[in-house]
Amino acid sequence: MRRIVLVAAWTAIVAACATVPEKGASPSVAIFMDFDDKPGDASLAVMKKEADALLKPSGVTLDWRLSRANGGNETFSDLVVVKFKGRCRVEAWSQPGTDFGTLGETLSLASTSVKEGHVLPFTEVECDQIRKALAYLRPDADQIDRQKALGLALGRVVAHELYHMLAHTTSHATAGLAKASQSLRDLVASREMSFQQRDFLAIRNNLH
Repeated sequence: MRRIVLVAAWTAIVAACATVPEKGASPSVAIFMDFDDKPGDASLAVMKKEADALLKPSGVTLDWRLSRANGGNETFSDLVVVKFKGRCRVEAWSQPGTDFGTLGETLSLASTSVKEGHVLPFTEVECDQIRKALAYLRPDADQIDRQKALGLALGRVVAHELYHMLAHTTSHATAGLAKASQSLRDLVASREMSFQQRDFLAIRNNLH
């Protein structure tokens, strides 16, 4: 019942805020975030920066908002709702290894709602599962390292789900960040990840 109420409420916001962008204008996408347990400032900043950078080649500008900050009087090219479930923090852990994952695990990190084949602008991110990627950090990683790594992993997972919502597709690519699966090690790796050009084109074609 809670899911039905949440979707119904946000459907009203989508109808009120989404608008068709002017010809030639850069699409602005509002991301309304709701947290069970909000990440630390460092993790949140890294998450936004990473997702912004990953979607930038598509020409999309991301406007991050907390769900409670919605005034209902702004317009965007599109908007999505991201629900972060579980504990999205590392700050409260007394021992660095607590709740870290097991190497080689296969996990579901996020899911986007689909109804009758149509992708809806609602996604749920599983923070408890994403935190397990921190098992791949070096053993001497400190609190700051873990905060940044969690933000990086969250940003990449959110960017993947944004691809589905903004391109309105349930399909996955054979390479890049739009693949059906990613390794937990890659989610926290310092090397860059990226979508393919066809993925950016799919987003642009849908929003313009």
